[in-house]
Amino acid sequence: MKYTSANENDLINLLAESRSEISGFEFEKLDLTEQDLKSAVFIDCKFTGCNFANCSFLNIALRGVDFEDCNLMGINWTEVRKNGSFSFLTCKLDYSSFQSVDLRGVNFNNCVIREADFSGANLTKSSFAGANLSGTSFSNANIEKADFRGARSYFIDPKFTKIKDAQFSVPEALVLIEAMGAKVDF
Repeated sequence: MKYTSANENDLINLLAESRSEISGFEFEKLDLTEQDLKSAVFIDCKFTGCNFANCSFLNIALRGVDFEDCNLMGINWTEVRKNGSFSFLTCKLDYSSFQSVDLRGVNFNNCVIREADFSGANLTKSSFAGANLSGTSFSNANIEKADFRGARSYFIDPKFTKIKDAQFSVPEALVLIEAMGAKVDF
């Protein structure tokens, strides 16, 4: 079943009433700004063009969920239930917290992720291809085998981040050398 902005109140009421499992739905252009999605369970769902800015994701479960062109600014992803699976395509994730979250294999492709915190997160085999990562922290994160090709505006210090077999592209990858104290001429 497909939910659009025309029936977003129905979804909000469904969430408020049941707190039950929502499976196999597509959601388009819903404005859920500052909604409390606490304890909701989404399985095999897709959100396209939805606004989740400053929503509460406390104890929410996401299994097989895709976010595309969504505004997910200011979300505390540390409150999402563990062992979920989700991906992001061309989403806005500014000011989000992913501290110490297990994000192995999660795609953040072509997303804008400014001033977010991935400190201590496990990002093994994740993809940030084409992402804008201005001001985002990866301190003590594991980005082994992650894909940063085409990503821009990031700063990753290899002294405080596991980077073995991660993929980068030039010229952005030069920040890895600069982080070690070397001077690079452009």
